[in-house]
Amino acid sequence: MLPKTITITVDVEPDLHGGTYNGVNRGLKTFEIMCDEHKIKPVLFVTADCIKRFPSLFKRLNKKGWEISSHGFSHKRFDEMPISEKRKEIEKSIYLFKNYLNIKPKGFRAPQHSIDDKTLNFLEEYGFEYDSSYTPLNLFQLFFFPKKILLWAKCFFSPINPYRIRKNLVERPTAAFIFPFVSLLVRVLPKRAIYYYIRVLSLFYKNPIFYCHSWDFIKMKESRIDRIFSH
Repeated sequence: MLPKTITITVDVEPDLHGGTYNGVNRGLKTFEIMCDEHKIKPVLFVTADCIKRFPSLFKRLNKKGWEISSHGFSHKRFDEMPISEKRKEIEKSIYLFKNYLNIKPKGFRAPQHSIDDKTLNFLEEYGFEYDSSYTPLNLFQLFFFPKKILLWAKCFFSPINPYRIRKNLVERPTAAFIFPFVSLLVRVLPKRAIYYYIRVLSLFYKNPIFYCHSWDFIKMKESRIDRIFSH
């Protein structure tokens, strides 16, 4: 049995391997064509530096019914910031959303899922409705960030469906079963395997959340993944 709904989310940020913005400027246009074709209204978690560079793009997508939420001000890990910097990152992000888009972001996803208790407290303080940084059942994340084993363990054994993580803040975890439900999985597995993977997810998740990145929609010569697995 397949889930009735799947939420499609994109982390919009400077490109991997170089810090350019081709994924935002070009990649999101490719993604938009796909969404229009399949009548998808995705959620974008956008770093505020991208909002500042491309305000007209995000204004237009927001008017189409796409949710534009926060991925921080810059693409820094929140669990490695001092408390004062965490607050400034969130404050600057909210300011740019309001100043350039005239909206207040409802959701938040920490870069590289680097959420911690202090950041969650700030999200609640600044009126965010939900966070989507936790990654339960994601064994593969430990491979990418082996030094973050304590954060990984906390996320791995966390609840898999939306729950109230603070009095006024909901956690909406991304989906995983050993491997995360992300763009890399879609590239690597054959279509039939993806179908069965999603069926397995439906045993645990009521509404699986898929995520990818803005740079997934462009070719990057510096990326080994791009060289091995096609788009």
